[in-house]
Amino acid sequence: MHKVFFLIISIFCLIPDLSYCLVKKGDKAPNFLIVDAENKTVNLYEFKEKVIIIEFLSTKCFACDYVIPDINRLYEKYNNSNVKIMGVLFRDEIDNADKLKEFKESRQIKYPLYVSDTNNKKHYNVYGFPNFFILNEKKEIVHIFRGITKDTFGLLNKEIEILLQGKK
Repeated sequence: MHKVFFLIISIFCLIPDLSYCLVKKGDKAPNFLIVDAENKTVNLYEFKEKVIIIEFLSTKCFACDYVIPDINRLYEKYNNSNVKIMGVLFRDEIDNADKLKEFKESRQIKYPLYVSDTNNKKHYNVYGFPNFFILNEKKEIVHIFRGITKDTFGLLNKEIEILLQGKK
């Protein structure tokens, strides 16, 4: 019995501490490469907007489908402003620009979609969908929202307005 306990404890001691790669509120957002529907590769830090909303979503997520109208409304409201709204899917579900376009059209998504390497699931601690990360102009994570609410539009809109007014 003691040998089994000792073995279990030893195994856990050999597992590296992965907390260093998990982001949290206040951290600088890890930069990452993404590919758009035109097959153009860009990195997160190329976007110069004052506020960036990243929605990590999945093709298999009913909750993601539920919030698309709210995110479309945010995109329509802030499209010509200093706010970047983007959806990011992962390469394990969408592996080329044609599939990305097809997904966007089938869901009637108005905001830009991108594909990212699956390693970013670990860096951003994405374990369910959708995940929303709000970044300020310094690319610092100001808020993290996981899942959905009755009023995703209202919740995200409030945080965008606060950042645009310079209160955070």
